[in-house]
Amino acid sequence: MIADLLQDAEVAQHNHHAASNFAQRHPLQIAVCLRNLVAGQDFVTVEFGGRQIVTQILDVDSRNARFVFDTGSVADDNTALPAARQLTFRSLPGGIRTEFTTPGATPVMFDGLPAFEAPFPSLLYYVQRREFFRVQTPVLDPYIASGSYVDGGSFRLELLDLSLGGVALKTADERFGSLESGTVLREVALQLGSFGTLRLDLEIVAPRQVSTAKGDRRFVIGCKFVATPGPAERTLQRVVTQLETRRQTLVPRR
Repeated sequence: MIADLLQDAEVAQHNHHAASNFAQRHPLQIAVCLRNLVAGQDFVTVEFGGRQIVTQILDVDSRNARFVFDTGSVADDNTALPAARQLTFRSLPGGIRTEFTTPGATPVMFDGLPAFEAPFPSLLYYVQRREFFRVQTPVLDPYIASGSYVDGGSFRLELLDLSLGGVALKTADERFGSLESGTVLREVALQLGSFGTLRLDLEIVAPRQVSTAKGDRRFVIGCKFVATPGPAERTLQRVVTQLETRRQTLVPRR
């Protein structure tokens, strides 16, 4: 699932988790949740010591209460990870937030390739969440949403941002200034660069107007996905993860 998926303050998260009934404590329950991440090939963000890697769970050993996860894409982060005393894992498969902490990890080889092995956490939080982490989409080579307008015409809009739950579209097309919340755009083709095209129904939830620096009027249309089949969700997860990972590489380290 994705860099900095949790946007709430750490204290607020702790209080929420302590009061919730979403904590998995039994090793077999924890093993099931981890295996779900393996089966779905879901991306997981691991945070430690001011660093992070985006990875995937590769194997789950319920007998020994340990699991294996892949290395990240940055060599320095992989080198620093074994020295970390605490690792925080976060993912958002299917809108279900999965979060847990382990005391550390050890470098291992898995299927002939470098990986890390860590013990099961004592608690694993498995929480339904309505909000989704949003990432900005490319500006120079923008992603495009195209389809049929409600009056039978066609449209072609640029994506402003993207999440597992929906998209924000931007346009100067005056027709979109009169659309109301609840309007559904059917079979919209989302052209996502090298990731291909997804066809999904979009429900408008937050239309608004903005002005450019030159004073021109633009429309930003916040939409949610009416439904996201499994393959579409996995594609969206990969897109969101790549965009956020790319953004992180552009942020200077302190």
